[in-house]
Amino acid sequence: MPYRLRRTPLAQAVYQASLDSLRYIKRRHNYRGLAAILGTSPSTLSRYLSGKTLPSSRRALTLLEKIDTLIKYDEIVEEFFGGELDIENGIQICHDTDVIKLLSAHILRQFIGSKIDSVLAVDLHAIPIAACFASLINSEVYFTVDRPAWRESLEITYRSDGGNVKNSIWLPRSLIRRGRSILLIATSVLSHSPYREILNLIRDKRAYAAGLFTLVSRRGVWTTLSVTPGCKKVVVKLYT
Repeated sequence: MPYRLRRTPLAQAVYQASLDSLRYIKRRHNYRGLAAILGTSPSTLSRYLSGKTLPSSRRALTLLEKIDTLIKYDEIVEEFFGGELDIENGIQICHDTDVIKLLSAHILRQFIGSKIDSVLAVDLHAIPIAACFASLINSEVYFTVDRPAWRESLEITYRSDGGNVKNSIWLPRSLIRRGRSILLIATSVLSHSPYREILNLIRDKRAYAAGLFTLVSRRGVWTTLSVTPGCKKVVVKLYT
């Protein structure tokens, strides 16, 4: 097993994520069918879901890994954003608490080997997902705003790809501290900015970007978006 769940917070996160994923996928399967897929008995599965039995750390991780391969996250995201990338309708995904929990479990699976001290919601609609994931791993959560909102703020200026208009966003200064590792979460990445500028600021402040996670992006933008060393890019649904 590649990850040893010795630390209580990580073990608890994996346990909770596996149950959240299990409850979601149970909607589409009966106990017998799902138990066969996951390699357990229907009675054991029932006890897990009812909370009468807690899976071991190793078993919880195995469940999370198996369920993660069964769920088609891109299809779930497409149910909200549509086949032609409807951002206005897509952000409704951030009001569905069951999907938010499922996506948080998916983020955990993607970054389980990474050190994450803080989670940053890059856009307003990413706050529910970022907060849910931060709660899952017991980390700090932050967000960006379009005006100074903290006593000590960091301003990031940027221009959208191909644009001449100067834009600014602000972060709390306490987010970026030397040696700290930050995960960026967004609902959509449709241009290189401000992600490029945020990543550069994190690097310049001697902190680290653990990764960039987004629900949707366009292939031309995502494949050409450069990130700092050690930063893992994860997108759920790519559009042309």
